[in-house]
Amino acid sequence: MVDYMKKWQEAPLQEGEVLIMWLGQAGFMFKNSQKKTLLLDAYLSDLSMRLDGNKRLTPALMDPQDMDVDVILSSHNHTDHLDVDSLPVLMRNGAKLYCSKNCVPLCEQAEMNLSQVQTMQVGDEIHDSGFTVKAVFADHGDTAPDALGFVIETEGIRIYYTGDTSYQMDRMKEAFKEGIDILLGPINGEYGNMNACDLAMLAGLAKPDLTIPCHFWTFARHKGNPLEFDLAMKQMAPDCKAYIMCQGEMITYKKPE
Repeated sequence: MVDYMKKWQEAPLQEGEVLIMWLGQAGFMFKNSQKKTLLLDAYLSDLSMRLDGNKRLTPALMDPQDMDVDVILSSHNHTDHLDVDSLPVLMRNGAKLYCSKNCVPLCEQAEMNLSQVQTMQVGDEIHDSGFTVKAVFADHGDTAPDALGFVIETEGIRIYYTGDTSYQMDRMKEAFKEGIDILLGPINGEYGNMNACDLAMLAGLAKPDLTIPCHFWTFARHKGNPLEFDLAMKQMAPDCKAYIMCQGEMITYKKPE
């Protein structure tokens, strides 16, 4: 069995590089040259099955008890983005959770240490462990009215994570007006989320160096087809690189010279 956390910790990084792992669903990890780790929207338990009846189709890669992280982001309060079964363990060493306002009631119910929880709204910016994170617009409907996207910057690399959101270019363009290197977004097209064509259209306008899809293949009900995304990118953003990560894959990114 692969020890993903060991591989993560041992992966070499130089200044100007960031290590990225896709954990499945909308979960990512990022490591900078300071050897600090940011965890984004990680779903590591069976919380969605327990509360909503959504069975995992792909297993969690790591046990939260074995993970060592420095910064945690949660874009909204849905169980596959705010995993309150895992977060108390992930925060045991003092990592802070930065999240949307609608996450707080669930954190309270889970009896989490609220001194380690800081809410964000659009326009807010935080600096932690060599990462700068700015909260940006997302529209995930009435069940998550305070949902956020994030622009994450480290090592001079700017990453735009759309969060769960519909395609609304007039309001999303603020996130990439200063340029982005990597675009991450959903392709499942359900529950108000962008589909494969939407993400490709966004890439065509944002013009990142690399576009990585997420939010597919974890639950049967969530849909999502990475092949459709790959084909849509060839049509709608032919000058942008698309990369479909497999669960547990790690890539090292450096800005092109």
